[in-house]
Amino acid sequence: MGLEELEHIAVILGLLGGLFHFAVLRPLYNAITKFELAIEELRGDIRRNEERWHVLSVKLAELDQRAKSAHHRIDEFVKVYETTYNVKIPHPRDKEVTKEDGE
Repeated sequence: MGLEELEHIAVILGLLGGLFHFAVLRPLYNAITKFELAIEELRGDIRRNEERWHVLSVKLAELDQRAKSAHHRIDEFVKVYETTYNVKIPHPRDKEVTKEDGE
């Protein structure tokens, strides 16, 4: 092989390398960059959702405490009412009310 043939091979390999870069590597780089941006956006969404979840969990715990407190007050009211008027008010926890019992 002569020097001229080596020059031709080097030029051809350079052209093929350039084509490979533009046809394969550049689109892959662009796709990877888009995926990185999408992943960062998803991470932000996850952080915001975790914060919302925490806020909702706290609110749910507060509501649960309020419901327990309200049930306690209702139970106390029922006791006072039953004692005052000498009656027994049925409580759903005392007996499962079925359709047959209600009719």
